[in-house]
Amino acid sequence: MVISKNCCTFAVEMSTHKLYIGIGTNLSTAEQVLLWTKRKLSEAFRGTARYSTPVKTNPIDFPSKEKFTNQLVIIETDVPTAFAKPLLKSIERQLGRTEDDASRGVVRLDLDLLWMDERIIRPEEWERDYIKQAREELEGAEN
Repeated sequence: MVISKNCCTFAVEMSTHKLYIGIGTNLSTAEQVLLWTKRKLSEAFRGTARYSTPVKTNPIDFPSKEKFTNQLVIIETDVPTAFAKPLLKSIERQLGRTEDDASRGVVRLDLDLLWMDERIIRPEEWERDYIKQAREELEGAEN
């Protein structure tokens, strides 16, 4: 895409990026949190998105008695990759996530960029069983 501004012309590369984002919450209102998150991700990334079936998991290395509800989304978007993590953090804050939530065992919303453009960003989480199962579900739906 070419953008002209006053005297100058800028070329902006428009390409499609594929993102795998892990979604997690341990609130009792998980269903509403996931619906809200789906809307916010759609607004932020303006691309096609496919969501796995939500699953309940026990906390991993986290001080909480509450189970987590987790979901995986694959998004194809033309939003530049440099904006991906800041957009995810912004969505978390919009739901009210604060720094001290974790110390109280609360995860209102956790959005983790796991994989982007053929590169694993968070290897430990990428290999978790529930993420593998969600990937199989979503990638199997592609074929």
